[in-house]
Amino acid sequence: MSGTPVLVTGLRLAWIVLFSLALPGCRGCFGPDVDPAAQQKEDEAKRKTKPKPDFDVGRLQILLRDEGSARNLVKAGHWMTATQQMTANNFDFHADLESAATDRSRTPVPVQNTAFRLTAVRPVVLPKGQTRELETTFFIPDVPPSGDIASPATIWLRNTLRSRRGGREVYGADEPTTAMPAYQYFFVVLADDPDRYGYLKRLDSIVPPVVGEGDLAEATRHYRVILPPADRRIPIPSQGLTWTPIAYVLWDGLRPNRLFPDQQQAMLDWLHWGGQILVSGPGSLDLLRGSFLEPYLPALAAEAVELRAEDFDELNRGWSLPSTRKKAVTTLAVPADKTLVGVRLQPHPEAVAVPATNGLVWERPVGAGRVVVTAFSLSDRAVLNWGSFDSFFNACLLRRPARVFRATPEGEPDVQWLGWPDFAFMQDGRFVTGLRYFSRDAVAVPDALGSVGARTTPAGGPGRDPVKVSKAPKPLPNAAASGQAQVAGWNDSSDVSEAARQTLREAAGIAIPQAGFVFRVLVVYLLVLVPVNWLVFRALGRVEWAWLAAPVIAIAGAVVVVRLAQLDIGFARSRTEIAVLEVQAGYSSAHLTRYTALYTSLSTAYDFRFERDAAAAMPFPQRVPYAPGPQEPIADVTLRRDRQLMLSGFQVASNSTGLVHSEQMQDLGGDLQLTGPDAGNWTVQNGTRLRLQDTGVLYKAADGRLELAWIGSLEPEQTAKLSFRPVQAGGDYLAAAGEEARRTLQRLLELACSDAALSDGDVRLVAWTDQALPGLEIRPQASQESLRTLVLVHLRRGPRPPPRRDRNLRLDVTDELVQPAAFPAAVVPRAARREGEAPPA
Repeated sequence: MSGTPVLVTGLRLAWIVLFSLALPGCRGCFGPDVDPAAQQKEDEAKRKTKPKPDFDVGRLQILLRDEGSARNLVKAGHWMTATQQMTANNFDFHADLESAATDRSRTPVPVQNTAFRLTAVRPVVLPKGQTRELETTFFIPDVPPSGDIASPATIWLRNTLRSRRGGREVYGADEPTTAMPAYQYFFVVLADDPDRYGYLKRLDSIVPPVVGEGDLAEATRHYRVILPPADRRIPIPSQGLTWTPIAYVLWDGLRPNRLFPDQQQAMLDWLHWGGQILVSGPGSLDLLRGSFLEPYLPALAAEAVELRAEDFDELNRGWSLPSTRKKAVTTLAVPADKTLVGVRLQPHPEAVAVPATNGLVWERPVGAGRVVVTAFSLSDRAVLNWGSFDSFFNACLLRRPARVFRATPEGEPDVQWLGWPDFAFMQDGRFVTGLRYFSRDAVAVPDALGSVGARTTPAGGPGRDPVKVSKAPKPLPNAAASGQAQVAGWNDSSDVSEAARQTLREAAGIAIPQAGFVFRVLVVYLLVLVPVNWLVFRALGRVEWAWLAAPVIAIAGAVVVVRLAQLDIGFARSRTEIAVLEVQAGYSSAHLTRYTALYTSLSTAYDFRFERDAAAAMPFPQRVPYAPGPQEPIADVTLRRDRQLMLSGFQVASNSTGLVHSEQMQDLGGDLQLTGPDAGNWTVQNGTRLRLQDTGVLYKAADGRLELAWIGSLEPEQTAKLSFRPVQAGGDYLAAAGEEARRTLQRLLELACSDAALSDGDVRLVAWTDQALPGLEIRPQASQESLRTLVLVHLRRGPRPPPRRDRNLRLDVTDELVQPAAFPAAVVPRAARREGEAPPA
């Protein structure tokens, strides 16, 4: 017992010691010792450090960028792709990116000749801390002329970022851009070392000298050369309809897999409608083997060779120009002890050797476009030092008309097309690009089409045969507000658009019920009301009830009649559509233009849903010109790009009609082809899903005679042999067409048969279909629909006229002011223009 107090005392002492040892460690629970001065400095530094903004946003950039221009360059009347980098610093963010061309008040510019404003919208997801490069599409509106070529008009592009929840604006900025002249296009270089092609910006083919005289003299630049770096994503559009500002692509050494599949498809669409690709052979042909471009190349590389001076003798004889200044011919000189890296070309059966090149240059038509390949490098120093290289580049590679240089009275160098002496033609886009769409660029032959309205206009494009006209060329057609001709641009006032507008104006709206419909409804109603009603209740033994049933039958009959009338005449809503389907032989993708009229008896907002985003749409003018009144409201429509493309919010007022113009690239599920060795043995194969009616084939022989082969109905997978007969004009097609074709599509069929672009050697199929073509869904759906589509197939293109060299060198008129007339006739090639011909359209 006595030991117990001692034990308790020991335990108490032990707890006290342990507690004392633990006391210093408790300070560690509250943190280490801190120097007050250091703590104060740390707190001040934190106060000075600013928190990151919620968003970091880069500059809006047009995808096709000329690094030498301070501003973005845009082309009025065309759809263009732009990019902008955005980063959400503090949180993940889901938003919508709104894009529109705006005025100075940041209001979207109305669609020309309509009471609508268009805004493009796309969904955006910004993960925290990650920079995203966002692509968006702008339609560039036309602008009035600035009046000063040195101070071109400004177009403002605005991107607005809005929260998807609530629509709160978190970012908005306007980017001023410079409108390119209507005749100016892009020249894109796709090369592994694009800096080697900086010389293009100094060629007279790219930047002609000053044209005009005195106060009318103006600086002219046909092309903006784009040299995108090869170490990043290749900045070219991924939709065919946004390639229209591009005239040429030069390919040298770039691996084709650097392009995404949608970029490759867009390039092929552009190529088939008139784009041109120049391939520098030695560094490209092996890379292009097995690529998306191989099926269209004019030649493949057989083996690498060394090109010596004698290999260029024929080229020098054909394309080297004499110089009055040097008193000698400016030849492509290869020193005897040196060679050029080259390649022996193995041409494709459809390829054609460019004349006087010794097989060193081959070209091949692809639809309306062309691919040309050279056996030598287009960046070789010996080639660039060739005094006649610019003439060769203009004629053989660009396939443009020959030129003549002269000196103005002011002593400035001037240049004109050899066959078209008016300097205004040097600022004509028809000479600058070969891209053409029938619905945008087709123009009637003069005095041929009374119902459409004739205009004097040319045909073809660079390297195409001009059309003969009996009068001197008139002012340029399809002129924009800037006063210059638009080529390949979105065109609501083209001859095709005007023909469609007139047809829709006559056909759209409700249809008056036929007498047969009224008679049938009346007979059925009377039968139910009297004999059927009486017989039913007589069988029940309650004839007196027939009187009670009469009001019920009358009400039910009224409901049925309204419903039947709605289905029969489109009382509530109707859709009338006139479309143009343009097809290139052997190519399964077609260009589809729809002109849609929507009538409604009650105010309705429509949505247009496209299956693919390779489409574009906007309100279509009821008449041109048109300007909204001061009290007329301007409605907003949005073009939303997501998994699908949707034009939404298109409002049509009660008892009125709204018009929409849309275009898309349409997959036909196959192609149409012309086979056979000659015109006497030609057959047409329809490998598509189209059921063609009133099918005729027009052939313009080499001597200008027009012939017609009538097929009639052409079903899918059907083959038809052609038997031609001479006709006086394309309008003879209409004489064989059915009443339905003449009633609904006469104006468009006339244009297809008498288009000025029909050149010698061309073979064109003209037909129509009433099939509902896939790719577009309109909500709400109309109870009555009338759909008619003109089908135009370019089965074969005539041969291009041979290229011709320039008449003289700029060098001679620059330093010595030698006039072209001073040149001896022996060195002047034959004229590039025949009697009475107009420029290419």
